Amino acid sequence: MLLQRSVEHDSRVQREAQALADAGHHVTVAQLATSTNGPARDWQIHSVRPAAGLVRVLPRAGERALRGLQLVPTVRRLRPDVVHAHDIAMLLPGWAASRAIGARLVYDTHELATGVPYRSARANRVVGAMERALMPRCDAVVTVSQNIADRLAQRYRLACPPAVVRNVSALTTGGVAASPLRAAIGATPSEPVLLHQGAAGPDRGDGELVRALAHVDGARLVFLGHENDADRRRLERIAAEVGVGPRLSFLPVVALGELLDWTRGADVGLSLLQVDCENHRLTLPNKVFEYVAAGLPIVASRSPALQALVAAHGIGWTVDPTDPVDVARGMRAAIAARDDGQLSARLRLAARELTWDRERERLLEAYAGLSRRRR
Repeated sequence: MLLQRSVEHDSRVQREAQALADAGHHVTVAQLATSTNGPARDWQIHSVRPAAGLVRVLPRAGERALRGLQLVPTVRRLRPDVVHAHDIAMLLPGWAASRAIGARLVYDTHELATGVPYRSARANRVVGAMERALMPRCDAVVTVSQNIADRLAQRYRLACPPAVVRNVSALTTGGVAASPLRAAIGATPSEPVLLHQGAAGPDRGDGELVRALAHVDGARLVFLGHENDADRRRLERIAAEVGVGPRLSFLPVVALGELLDWTRGADVGLSLLQVDCENHRLTLPNKVFEYVAAGLPIVASRSPALQALVAAHGIGWTVDPTDPVDVARGMRAAIAARDDGQLSARLRLAARELTWDRERERLLEAYAGLSRRRR
């Protein structure tokens, strides 16, 4: 597996590597990182220090693809049967490495790479050109939602539709008696706690979440896994403007093995991706499945993918992510339903249905297809 960063906090790559190892494959994650930190595992990590001083001629996605070529010698030395390229930055290195040794190529795109908000139009053209040239040459394509799979198959006229392996959580609780979340933010047992898990940012609706808090009396809002100081200062300014500063908290990243123990200390899970780009309209974020695993009802953006998931299982509310008043309406409804036994039963049922054991079979089937198809 080729990865442009450390696998330490990449739960999707960890899940897939372990699933393939459990199925009898010998798995090595070759990453552009200086650290070999990771979980207890039945697979290997090989780290390559990213080279410094590359001239910034291409957009960032193109530069990352060039940096990724540093992994090709490692792949040639290991000589795997399959090269599994995670995300667009590893597609070109994965293709080059697989061609060099005659291996099969799997492209695993964790998003609709041409539809994200953080790339310029020029960068999206570079990304689209790479996918158009190389994706049809892959032996298998894997992605995170049916909506994105359909879009890729249509856009690139793929002979075989992408396999859908959703970001369903494989995490379990550590068995601690009480979640450390409330104590960490100083919340009382009676205060409702609203949780945003993972990195914050304007495209994730963080400002709207803070503004919505002003319309939800007595609740606490916590960003778990927030590490960007500039975003934190921006959100603290917004909180001061709307008068909710004391009810806003930030906590650092926690180890994946401890995550659900922290998550289950909240009352409501929030996912407010702004739907102003194609990727956000079609994707299913990791955090949503982690909320379900921890038993939290969800307040999420009213996007096609999230609305379908929430409605299918009856596990939360969807809102207009650009409207703090509507977001607050969803928050209040979720808080009011904390003691709703039927909602709790639906969450337990969803947690039993949305399991990695089911999802991993789609990944293993994609790999089984590699041996059935001729190169």
